[in-house]
Order: sequence, then structure tokens, then C-alpha cells
Amino acid sequence: MTDDLKSVYHLFNPDKALFDEELKKYYVEIGENETRISKLKTRLELGLETEEPIKILFTGHRGSGKSTALNRLVSHLSDKFFVVNYNVLDLLDLNDINYTDVLLSILAQLIESSKVNKIFLRSDLVERANKWGQTITENLISSTKAGLGFGVGLPALINIFTWMKNETETRKEIRKEIGPRVSELISIINDIVIEIEDTGKQVLVIIDNLEKSDPDKALDLFGNHGTQLSQPICKIIYTFPISLKSSDRFTQIRMNFSDDIMYPNIKVHEPDGSVNRESKERALMKEIVAKRVNSNLFEPEALEYIIDMSGGVLRDYIRIIRDSAVTALTRGKTVIDKAVAEEVVNDLKNTFQAQLSDEDYDVLLEVSRSKSIKRDQGLVGLLHNLSVLEYTNGRNWCDLHPIVRTILEEKHLLQQDASSD
Repeated sequence: MTDDLKSVYHLFNPDKALFDEELKKYYVEIGENETRISKLKTRLELGLETEEPIKILFTGHRGSGKSTALNRLVSHLSDKFFVVNYNVLDLLDLNDINYTDVLLSILAQLIESSKVNKIFLRSDLVERANKWGQTITENLISSTKAGLGFGVGLPALINIFTWMKNETETRKEIRKEIGPRVSELISIINDIVIEIEDTGKQVLVIIDNLEKSDPDKALDLFGNHGTQLSQPICKIIYTFPISLKSSDRFTQIRMNFSDDIMYPNIKVHEPDGSVNRESKERALMKEIVAKRVNSNLFEPEALEYIIDMSGGVLRDYIRIIRDSAVTALTRGKTVIDKAVAEEVVNDLKNTFQAQLSDEDYDVLLEVSRSKSIKRDQGLVGLLHNLSVLEYTNGRNWCDLHPIVRTILEEKHLLQQDASSD
């Protein structure tokens, strides 16, 4: 067990999901979350028997631990499925994403995974895919630099993802060419799926970090093109923005998918604001620390405060811990005390406050009063930027992020709201 603050910095990385050996060493099972993952696993395993092309919307707040949970799910299913699990951030610009981008990424990852697993696709299928790609790249080369160094055909189109991510004009041109040919793209995807599944395993595609896309782009992606996203015949898990569950279009979106499963934040307080310091949820958050470093590196009061201010969002919890280690080392301290943690939280408070508009405060006050999830367009952005957090214990409810609550308290808005009731 490590016992210095430098180890805290190295072992608590908010931007890195647990994978492989770290998953085995550091993963902590959290009751409600495990129930949701078990439901997802059961749904997929039942789909093996029926051979349904199940499409799942896997949702939860950014930073709730979805990527780690999906990595663990893959470790349990890889012997039953041909799993294609990829991070869409590696391929696409989530501030400007289109349904054709997603479908093309599925095709690219299926081809790459078949190569890695030494599955040799039929020559006529490869030729058909290349011909489809050649039609697009030849037109693309005439209007952009995209063909330089890449050749033509499907390999060129797949290799061009780097430019798609970084160059807006290239993206627009590719979409313009793919749009009228998207039915053939889906047909090629499906034929490749059939080819892979003929080797003995059904295909499961997991597209991670899609929930981080710009809310308006995500609404267009799932709201206007859910039909196309559901047409590949393999099983697919799409990570989905929790904010869109409060959109008035969610019912329509949901119709194109088999199920939606939420991965909740950890409940660190009750809806009425009361806190049970001995709750099993808080004990599990402390276990996350104890599995990595010596808990004596934290003064007990400081760790309780960090749990409180994280709101049960794992990434925020890990970020506050890591930043507190940096601050403590800078101050020449050997442990993280509450003063250090408060300094870190104050910095995060500035970040949260900068993303709030005047109109947001009215919505935040209503959330503080009602604690209820509603179809409210004003709530969409606040769920997306984590100002409002959703929880579940029997029923779903929401509350202000604790750091956002302190902002309202400092502005005396909560007191004014209480006095007006």
C-alpha cells in the first residue's frame, strides 16, 4: 500500500477509466450500479438466444463511471460475443458529430476488429466495400486534399478519420458524399456482421463517450436519425446523454431503441439533504481510496468533505482528490487536510459559476425545491454540464451539484427562495 501524496496523484486520474489489471485491483462494486449492469448483461445474454439486434441507450452523467463499468462488462462477455468496444473520442469531433460519422466509425471498427481477430472477409464483400468507398473518395479528391497519401476506396475513407476529426471542410465533404449512399453503407455493415457471426459469435458493438457530444448535435443524432442508428443488425450499446432524458423528444427517441439503462451517481445524501456518515454508499467511496492508497494520507474530516462536494460523481471525486494532492504537495504538507480540499473546491466553484447564465438560476431554484426530474428544456443543459445531478433509490430524483449549491448559498438565493414560500 502506497503512503505518499505523489502516489495519490498517479493513482487518481479522472480522465482514465479502469482497464485490465487496474480493473481487477481497484474496481469497487457499488450496489445500485451493479444492479443496472447486471440488467444490461442479462438483456444481452437473452438476446443471444433470440438473436435480436438489440440496441441499448446506456446513460448516466459524464464522470459517473460508465466507461469503467463497460470495460468490466466486456471482461464478462468477451467469451460469448465478438465485442467491438471503442472510444468515439479517438475518431470523431463530438462538438460536430453526424449520424453518418457514427455509422462509418462502426464500419471502420468492424473491419479493424476482423483483421485483429484474423477473420478474413469474403473477397466479393471486400470488393463491394472498396467500390463503395472508391465512389466517395474519388469525388472527395476532386474537391479536397483528402486523397493525398491515402489512395482511394474504403481503406482511404477509413484512414481519413484523422482529417475528419480535425478539418471541418473535409467532414462536410465526406458527409455530402455519404448521405445519398447511407443505405448501402448500412448494407455493407450488415453483411460484414453476418460474415463475422458465421465464425460462431454474435457481434456486440459498444460506442463509448458518445454521451459527451454537444447536446444539440446529440439531439439531432438520436432524435432525427435514431432509425438509421438502429438499422445495423448487430447488438449495439450507445452511450447516451442523460440530459436528453429531460428533452420533450425523449419518448420519440426511445421508440427506436430496445431499452435505456441508467448508470446512476452514488447517493451521498438523501433528497431532504440529510447525510448519513455511516451509509454503505459513503463506505464504498472510502473503499475506492483504500484500495489505492493508505487512507491515513487524508484527514478524516477532509475525506468526508471531498465525498460531500463530489456529489457522488466519481470523476469529480477523483479529480478533487488528485488536485488536493497537488495542492498539499505545493504547500509542503504530507497529508490532505480540509483546508487543502476547500481550496480545490473553490477553484472548481469558479468553473461551475462560469457556465451558469442568469436564466439557469431560476431552474436551479426549482430543482432545489422539487428534487424532481421533469421534461424541461432548461434542465437539459444543466444536466449536461453537471450543475444538476440525478440519483436513484427506488425512484429517480435530482438535486443541485453540491458545488453549485454553495454558489447559490453565497448569492443568498436559497434563503430568499425559502423566505418567499
